[in-house]
Amino acid sequence: MQILKKLLLGSENNVMRRSAIWNLISSAEYSLQSVVLLLFVTRFGGLYEAGVFTIVYTITQMMTTIGNYGMREFQVSDTKLEYKFGTYLCSRMISVTIMGLMCVSYAALQGYDTRKMWSLFFLCMYRIVEDIEDVFHGEMQKSMRLDIAAKIVSVRIFVATLIFGVVYILTNDLACASFALAVTAVVLAFIMNVAVKGQFQRITLQLSFEKTGRLLWNCLPLCLSAFLYNYLANAPKYAIDRNLSEELQAIFSILFMPIFVINLLSSFIFKPLIAHMGMMWNQRKLGEFFRTVARQLLFIVVLTAGIMFAGIWLGIDILKFLYGVELTQYRRIFGMLLFFGGFAAVDAFLMVVLTIVRKQKYIIMAYGISAVATLLLADRLTVRYEILGAGILYGVSMGIILLLLATTLIITLIKNRNERIEMKE
Repeated sequence: MQILKKLLLGSENNVMRRSAIWNLISSAEYSLQSVVLLLFVTRFGGLYEAGVFTIVYTITQMMTTIGNYGMREFQVSDTKLEYKFGTYLCSRMISVTIMGLMCVSYAALQGYDTRKMWSLFFLCMYRIVEDIEDVFHGEMQKSMRLDIAAKIVSVRIFVATLIFGVVYILTNDLACASFALAVTAVVLAFIMNVAVKGQFQRITLQLSFEKTGRLLWNCLPLCLSAFLYNYLANAPKYAIDRNLSEELQAIFSILFMPIFVINLLSSFIFKPLIAHMGMMWNQRKLGEFFRTVARQLLFIVVLTAGIMFAGIWLGIDILKFLYGVELTQYRRIFGMLLFFGGFAAVDAFLMVVLTIVRKQKYIIMAYGISAVATLLLADRLTVRYEILGAGILYGVSMGIILLLLATTLIITLIKNRNERIEMKE
């Protein structure tokens, strides 16, 4: 255990650089995990099985927004220590319990067969491990040791994904492979986080109903916003599930997955800056704060343009090779999805920024408006235009969010700038 502890902690030198590197690695693995898992299922189970995996995996992605409660950025930017670690941990135990109950209830209401139900349940257990671990990693990040948290996540995802692939190849059973994924995550998360726990806050449950309730209430807009964002990001898949075939579901998922590369690379830049941006805002260094936001937005624009160019000319051929599925006719749709992926990356960043400036209630308003529009258009677009309609639906939902969040941030920054000028006068 001591050897593992030394490997995870590393030295105190160049912590920021190591945090950036390990955050990139862990973020890449997190984003690419679904790609690799789908690759295993598609290659060894076929398109129909891949369609089943896609919708089950997507459901657990949506449910995990209940489990983590959108609290990570709030916890990391809590530089005034408004809430203790124990309060964050207690609230997370409550949220993951609700998440588990919702997963079981959803499977029962949908009338899933036994194999599909167990697959959903075990993938949900895997997400619960991630969500509980996230509280400890939030504390590490707030202590400027994101590198440790990122190392743990990197190892867990890599090993668990490998185990899933091996078990699926041997058994060709999605439920069995999902069980192996969950068990591996439990074991690895426990061993590695226990190894370094003494370096940070003492692990206690803060049994204060008042503080826990207040924290859950304060973060409720973040939870609902994350839930709605996840629904909106995956609304095309739900629409395909209702109106089209499992095979088209698998094809859309193959085209859709690479757009998260934009989110991955943009988060590589801004995630290590969250605690620092929180300090800038709390210390009213508005000029520096604004420049940091502007630089990140410019980075996302340039990144999106580069990935679109590479994706249109090379992406489809690479996906055809990897998944063994003919995709040539979907080249333009793929380019369109990458463009809308830039919208989603900006939305994710603006959500973090508005959380830092404590305007999270406006996030849920933006997502709520977008959700209404999506519900009205989802079935019409997918029935009429099939995969193209699903892609357009994604762009509409992400575009509405971008417009509303950007407007809110601009108004907030102008208002604070004017207040600062009045105070000086």
